[in-house]
Amino acid sequence: AIISLGAVFVYSMGFMDVSVGQQVGVYAILYILISNKMGGTTAGVAVAFIVVLAIALACGAFNGAVAVWLGLPSIVTSLFLMFFFTGAQLLLMEGTGNTSISKPMDRNQYTLMLIIAIAVVAVLVTYFFKYTKFGKYTKAIGANEIAAEQSGVNTTKWKVFAYMAFGVTVAIGAFIMLTRTGSAGKGTGTGFAMDVMICLILGGMPLSGGMKSKVSSALVGTFTYVLLSNDLTTMGVDLNMINFLKAVIFIIIVMITCRKRDGVLPR
Repeated sequence: AIISLGAVFVYSMGFMDVSVGQQVGVYAILYILISNKMGGTTAGVAVAFIVVLAIALACGAFNGAVAVWLGLPSIVTSLFLMFFFTGAQLLLMEGTGNTSISKPMDRNQYTLMLIIAIAVVAVLVTYFFKYTKFGKYTKAIGANEIAAEQSGVNTTKWKVFAYMAFGVTVAIGAFIMLTRTGSAGKGTGTGFAMDVMICLILGGMPLSGGMKSKVSSALVGTFTYVLLSNDLTTMGVDLNMINFLKAVIFIIIVMITCRKRDGVLPR
């Protein structure tokens, strides 16, 4: 939910980021390594969060700026980051000599922390997306980037800001996930990018972005998707079959939401 909320800014421009899962994996590992290095104290956790947040902001700025400067689709730069973080994740784990690492976490307050984090992020994202230039300009870029530029909007700046805002929620989401699991490894974060995409589209977010983009898409889509996944797991459906059903759901939703007005095939 937290990561999907941040993704609203990026998806409202008609862009996407496929490196989310690998970023989550690396950030979770860094949280553990840095905090354990500092004795697992609260100060160590704070330092780890600051380091991860700085990396997430830098990656967001890179993703937005380089795509504009080189004239590349945003998915190309996010693919580069995906491969980069995949390698970084493997190297970090090889450096530990283990397939996974862990950190003792106090899970007693996890539910309360999760609720507060989702509520705070949802309020902030809603405010910036609905009531400030930030959200209005990102939607304008998704609706018609050329028109936005000719209206005086610095599209490069707002693209960078959108990816940086997304990076902040990825850093927060990785920390919340680690609070629940208490461990991270080579496979941590796998599939997150697809999950975020499905959640947003399931909630009604148009793939092309634009003025129909809504913050509620992130929350509605996330909770619907989680309930669906949990119900399938409870029913004893095989994990591979669950992934297959996710793909089917994704294709159906894309076909419905992106079809032409006078036809069936997507635009």
